Amino acid sequence: MGKKSLAKNSIFNMAYKGFTALFPLITTSYVSHVLLPAGVGRVSYANTIAAYFVLIASLGLPSYGVKAIAQSNVDKEQRSRTFLELFLINFAATVLCTIAYYLFVNYFPHFADRKPLFNVMGLMLILNIFNIDWFYQGMEEYVYISVRSFIVKIASFGLMLLFVKDERDYLIYALILCIATAGNNLWNAWNLRKYISLEGICHSRQGKVADTGLHIGKHMRPVMILLASSIATDIYTMLDSVMLEYYYGETNVGYYSNAVKIVRMTYTVVIALVAVFYPRISMCYKQKDYKTGNALINRGTQILLLLALPCAAGLLATAEYVVPLLFGRAFDPAIPTLRILSVLILIFSIAYFLGHIILTATGMEKMILRATVTGAVVNVCANFALIPVLKQDGAAIASVLSEAVVTVILLVHAKKYYILKFSRHYILTLTIALLAMLAVTFGLEQLITNRVWMILFVIAVAGVVYFAVLIILRNEIVEELWKKVRVYAKRRQG
Repeated sequence: MGKKSLAKNSIFNMAYKGFTALFPLITTSYVSHVLLPAGVGRVSYANTIAAYFVLIASLGLPSYGVKAIAQSNVDKEQRSRTFLELFLINFAATVLCTIAYYLFVNYFPHFADRKPLFNVMGLMLILNIFNIDWFYQGMEEYVYISVRSFIVKIASFGLMLLFVKDERDYLIYALILCIATAGNNLWNAWNLRKYISLEGICHSRQGKVADTGLHIGKHMRPVMILLASSIATDIYTMLDSVMLEYYYGETNVGYYSNAVKIVRMTYTVVIALVAVFYPRISMCYKQKDYKTGNALINRGTQILLLLALPCAAGLLATAEYVVPLLFGRAFDPAIPTLRILSVLILIFSIAYFLGHIILTATGMEKMILRATVTGAVVNVCANFALIPVLKQDGAAIASVLSEAVVTVILLVHAKKYYILKFSRHYILTLTIALLAMLAVTFGLEQLITNRVWMILFVIAVAGVVYFAVLIILRNEIVEELWKKVRVYAKRRQG
């Protein structure tokens, strides 16, 4: 198969990631006014418990699967064999985790008064059998992924508007979240027939099943290492909500979880433009084409910083307006929490692109495990020290500290695989544009009222100023992207 355009992939992946991240934020904005903080916290807590089991069932496939499919995408038979090996691993793990989950939530006394909610959320775990987005990402099929995601999420939001009407409808809200997952995963399974063939793998000779050529064992070590890394990571991301619920109840979980959703939505959109580099970088390292790989890493890092820095700074500056806009005044205690967490947009982005992607592509998954275990220890200790005193703000500080530690360790291990070179002009133009954006934001704050359109206007103007300054100062990355946009526009007109 021919190489797909990275620019086109970036645009469609950003659309996909944007919808994926925006969906819970938009729906939460609606249901927060209906279910109130207690209802939002109740569903969020149930989702957290279910997510632990989904995490284990998925093993390390969401990351490793992309690399494996990209490197085996030589012909249909090799691709099909790799997919089937990974799918069987996922199937077995999901069945075992589903049984364990339903035994846990139905027989552990802590969940006795909330069994219906936890039983509903378990549908996400069952449907993890068909959670194969890693396959389509490895194939670089971002057009399909984005279209599918858009349709399913719009339909799900429509169901929420129709059926979630008051604070008693939290079970319906949980069910619709599961339906959204079901739509994506079942669509993935149906679409597989275009890319996968079992001929040559599952065949028989004289009535006997021949050797399929499947080698599941070779995937187990990297998959299990990445699973351990994911567990360590999720311990200090999910433990926040669990400890908040234990110390202060579901309302504080609602404050914290909504602030986290804003940050994760923003971060997801930021890395979407560079996530498409992962399959290509993996192939470069497999083929020992280090020059091309290093060029991709440099280009991706520059794009990443162009987006991550203004998003982190902008969210920090506008938190007091964003929280009431999205969730209502009942969530005002989440404002300082969001300000603290905003720095994670930059930290997450650097850790993902210059740490996780590089170490996974080069087969150094064990270094990711070391970093995440260290981060988990830091986070657990910080949570126990800060949450009892600072509530959700303490959880936010603990998250920032642990993620900073993880990022530093990842960069130390990954730096030998690439050489970053930024021109002085790039750094200067980026700095000036960022300062101009913040100046406009603070200058227009006096115009902000409770009106939604006014808040959106200020955010839009700040964004326009940022990119306008980059274009005027001829930032090399923005200038190149701008030229491609103009060429594409001319072709469309012609």
